[in-house]
Amino acid sequence: MKQLFINPDSRTIRAGWRILIFMLIFAVIMVSLTLGARAMPGGLKGGGTLSYTLLAISATLAAYISRKYIDKASLSSLGLRPDRAAALDIISGLINSALVMSGIYFTMLFTGLIEFKGFSWWTDSTDINVRFSLAVAPIVLTVLWKFVLVAWHEELTFRGMILQNIIAGLGPLWAVVISTVLFGLAHVGNPDATVLTTLMIIVITLQLVYAYFKTGQLWLSMGLHLGWNFFQASIFGFSSSGQASPTMITQNPAGPVWLSGGSFGAEGSILVIPFTIGSLLLIHWWVRATRPKDRKGFFDFLV
Repeated sequence: MKQLFINPDSRTIRAGWRILIFMLIFAVIMVSLTLGARAMPGGLKGGGTLSYTLLAISATLAAYISRKYIDKASLSSLGLRPDRAAALDIISGLINSALVMSGIYFTMLFTGLIEFKGFSWWTDSTDINVRFSLAVAPIVLTVLWKFVLVAWHEELTFRGMILQNIIAGLGPLWAVVISTVLFGLAHVGNPDATVLTTLMIIVITLQLVYAYFKTGQLWLSMGLHLGWNFFQASIFGFSSSGQASPTMITQNPAGPVWLSGGSFGAEGSILVIPFTIGSLLLIHWWVRATRPKDRKGFFDFLV
C-alpha cells in the first residue's frame, strides 16, 4: 500500500501525488484570495487584471510550498535562476513570437483570410491631421501586464510543476504528451473552442516545452508565451484563445474557420503548424548560438 504513494527507489512521494498536492494547494490559496478580494469594496471583476494577479500569486505560493515541503527543493530549481541568460532568453522569446505572429498575420492578410479594418488610433474626424490617441497607450500596457501574469502562472504550472514532475515519474516522452494535452484541455472552456482549436493549442505548446528542454530554464518559455499572446491579441488584432482584447490593429476573419481561426483567433488555424515549426527552429538556433557547449540534436531531449 505504501508503494502506491512512495517511490521505493527514490523514497519520495510519487510524481502524480506531487502534482495533485500542488493543484490542491493552488486551489485553496486561489479560493482564499478570491473570497478576500470579493469582500473588498468594489469586489472582484471576473477576467480583470486583479483576477489574473491573484492567479499568479496563487501559482507562485503553491509552487513554493510544494517545492520546499514536498519536493524538498528550491523554487529556482524549477528553472527560475535569475541571471543574464534569463533576460536574454525572455527577449529572444519575445522576438521569436513577434516574427512568428507577424508571419501568420501577413500570410492571412495577403491570402484574404482576414480583412484589415484600421488602427485603434484612427478617428472619424474630417481633420486632415491624423491624430494619435494617447488613451491607447495605458490600455495596451494594462493588457501587456495581464499577459505577463498569464505567461508566469501558466509556465510555472504546466512547464514547471506538471511537466517536470511527470518527467521524474514517467520520463520525458510521456511528459511531453501528457502535459501538452493537459494544456490543450485547459482551454476547452474558452469561447468558440472546438476540437480543432484544442489540437492546435497542443501543437503550439510544443515550442514552450522544447524551450524548457533545450535551456533547462523557464525564461525562454515565458518570453515565447508572453510574446505570442501580446503580439497576437494586442498588436495584430486576433482573439487570444477566443478572448478579445484591446488591440492596435482591427481586423476580422474572412476565410474558412479552419484557415482563418474564426472568432477563436489565429490559434484556431492550421496555419500555426508551419509557423510553430519555424519557431522550434529559431529556438534551436538560439540555444546553439548562446550555449556553445550544447550540441544535442533536435530530438535528443526525448531520450
